Amino acid sequence: MKYWLSFLVAFGLGAHVQAQDAPRYPAPVQALVKQGLVIKAPLQAPAGYTGYLGDYGGRPVPVYLLPDGQHAVVGTLFDATGKDLTSGPLEAATQPALDEATWTRLDKAAWIAEGAARPRRIVYVFTDTECPYCHKLWEASQPYLASGDVQVRHVMVAVIAPQSAGRAAALLDAADPRAALAKHERAFGHSPVQPLKDVPAATARRIESNNALMDSLGISGTPATVYKDDKGKIRMAVGMLPPDRIEAIFGS
Repeated sequence: MKYWLSFLVAFGLGAHVQAQDAPRYPAPVQALVKQGLVIKAPLQAPAGYTGYLGDYGGRPVPVYLLPDGQHAVVGTLFDATGKDLTSGPLEAATQPALDEATWTRLDKAAWIAEGAARPRRIVYVFTDTECPYCHKLWEASQPYLASGDVQVRHVMVAVIAPQSAGRAAALLDAADPRAALAKHERAFGHSPVQPLKDVPAATARRIESNNALMDSLGISGTPATVYKDDKGKIRMAVGMLPPDRIEAIFGS
């Protein structure tokens, strides 16, 4: 999970654009641009604020112009209840385009399904066997899968530890992959499912293909959840999800 340290940056109104063809931003934002920040796109912001998706050294940076137009905030905004107002919009703004071709690629990936046999909703989760947050998400999703119409397809990747590939292969090649996954997760940290010492070449290619798919979607960590919302739009959420998102995604 990424945390941002919020800080105020105050600038005078005298900043100006040096190049004739450079975009004109409000003075506080332009001052940040002069210091190396690249503005990539608008960012959803609360009423009265103007949000920008910035990039600094390859890292996404949320920037907000305050209502007075003379100050900029770099970092996370919270409301009076402590709700994070930045993570969701930042995640949406930095996601690659997800279309039906993406959904088809996910369908053809090497995954292990659990939940409904005839699902009304399908959710893909990029899962590493050694990832503790993948395990937490697995635990949190189980009550919804027990009696719902959702099928979760675990796209098995190997990005966490040396044994990730061997254990992913053991699950994928098991006589009953679904049962093997459940057995592994129920004893996470002391898994009875041992990593394969010699991974079959075909299985290794399946896992490598999953890793490549993960990279192509700009996902840098697990778990990563890809799903369709109520309007059929493909969405992505990276990391352990809060309870309300889990219910919205996995609930039926």
